[in-house]
Amino acid sequence: MTKYIKSILFLPVLLFALSACDSMISDVEVPDSDPKLVVTGFISPADDTITIFVRKSRPLYEPTPGFDNSFPPVNNASVTLSDGINSINLPYNPLTGAYQVPATVMPVIENLAYFLSVTTPDGYHATSSCIIPAGTSPDVEITAIDTLNEYGTVSTKVSFRFRDLPGNGQYYRVAAGTLYGDEYYFNSYFYETGFERGEPFVSDKNKDEEYFIYKTWEIYEDNYPGDILYISVSLTDENYYNYHRSINSFSGDNPFAEPTPVYSNISGGVGVFAGVNGRITEVDLGEFR
Repeated sequence: MTKYIKSILFLPVLLFALSACDSMISDVEVPDSDPKLVVTGFISPADDTITIFVRKSRPLYEPTPGFDNSFPPVNNASVTLSDGINSINLPYNPLTGAYQVPATVMPVIENLAYFLSVTTPDGYHATSSCIIPAGTSPDVEITAIDTLNEYGTVSTKVSFRFRDLPGNGQYYRVAAGTLYGDEYYFNSYFYETGFERGEPFVSDKNKDEEYFIYKTWEIYEDNYPGDILYISVSLTDENYYNYHRSINSFSGDNPFAEPTPVYSNISGGVGVFAGVNGRITEVDLGEFR
């Protein structure tokens, strides 16, 4: 009986405490947050087009319309690219939602610095710069190809490696994938396999001239239009590496994850402008099945 009376007496106190907490939270004033320019651009000597995306962030605590998580595009900006001597203006392409020019207008040359400027009619101004990595990316060496046959379905895992180039300060972007499609409708898409072993963004810190070792996940046979695995190893600048590493550290909606700041080298905004220089190795999987 005593325990029951104590519980009854404690209940009003608990309700009062909860209502007080609710009052404290609702009285907090949230500071205004202005949108920022979000600029994204990766330029490479291997690309036939120079592409820069310009968007605006949403103000803090602004409701997201429906399931649309994208940033609103900016289609009236003045986007200028310079190599220190020559400069060009990139027009907006409504089909891609980006500012684009053919690479022949301003060829991207390794070991050269490029400067980006973005200005909008409503007073926003953002700048950035990057240097295109020099040299040829390392050769890819296939070390093993494992063929699996489970429940009548044949798949392959490809192991490969490459050796770090001499000298410190190398950054690499590594990817592997195949083309999948429909042989009747003649359309195809690139599917990146991902890695069972190895990371897509690596540096040679403490690994100078050592091997980076990789193994893909399963690649299934009969992937029209060709049974080819494409392996890309690209030299990148530090901006590219830091940005993608910070993106990969994001844990989504995990409430127990620590906050991860996203790297940016955009002055007057957020985002990344970076240089890449790489090549692709083709592996005919049909020869190993």
